[in-house]
Amino acid sequence: MLRSCIQLPSDRHLIDTVITNEECAMAGIGPYLVGVAFWIFIGSVAVAGIVTDYKRRRGSVEVIRMAIEKGQQLDPALIEQLTSNEKHAERIDPLHMKIGGIITIASGVGFCLLALFMVGVSPMAFYPIFGAGLVAICVGIGLRIASKVLAEARERERSRNDLP
Repeated sequence: MLRSCIQLPSDRHLIDTVITNEECAMAGIGPYLVGVAFWIFIGSVAVAGIVTDYKRRRGSVEVIRMAIEKGQQLDPALIEQLTSNEKHAERIDPLHMKIGGIITIASGVGFCLLALFMVGVSPMAFYPIFGAGLVAICVGIGLRIASKVLAEARERERSRNDLP
């Protein structure tokens, strides 16, 4: 049975069992609404992506239909480009990955230094902050390695295409 959050004068003998304001705040539906709002947001973003893709396809089909109605000749390559499902991904520049890796490693070092400075304020905060710094350093190293591998792969592809 839930008790009221307000202590009545007749409940003086229950002074140690009074529900605090924090417990009252968590007793309602509020925390659950946060989760529901999050999932509604995720659902709306997914639906917005589907609607956008549908409108894009519909627009390309309209262009083809209008060209056919006007009797214009359509190039098969143009039709393939307009009706293609594949999104043309932009090529990732290894230099941008290298710069991102450097910035990420630097921020990881900054987190590790922050952990050292936080020891004086809160010794328990050292390990979580230091761990976050190490994770950032590892991600930065991964980006640097990936940029090097990507640059080598592009060079091999370029040399393979240059051969007669």
